[in-house]
Amino acid sequence: MFGKNAEDKAAEKQAKQEAKDRAAMEKFGLDFDSYTEADIRRRNINSAKEIAGSLAGSKMYSFGSLLTGSANETFSLELARAQVEQNFILMRQNEEIIRLLKKIAEK
Repeated sequence: MFGKNAEDKAAEKQAKQEAKDRAAMEKFGLDFDSYTEADIRRRNINSAKEIAGSLAGSKMYSFGSLLTGSANETFSLELARAQVEQNFILMRQNEEIIRLLKKIAEK
């Protein structure tokens, strides 16, 4: 009587979780339902820039490790980060392929 019923609470909880999920997907550029083809291409370009920056940074760490001998872990982490960005690009490219295949199937 005084509070929300169980269905309202469940719906509210589900809506909050969906918002969190969408925010997480958006953070990494993977919220495909809300992207146009131009958005996907733009995000791929941004990821490519991130990869280039990570790789350039890994070269500096590599040089730094020659001087200090302690940058191996940081170097590995930067390379792993570049791989993650590459995976994001592949996921977006897969989405583009899926969209093209759907267009072909509709004809």
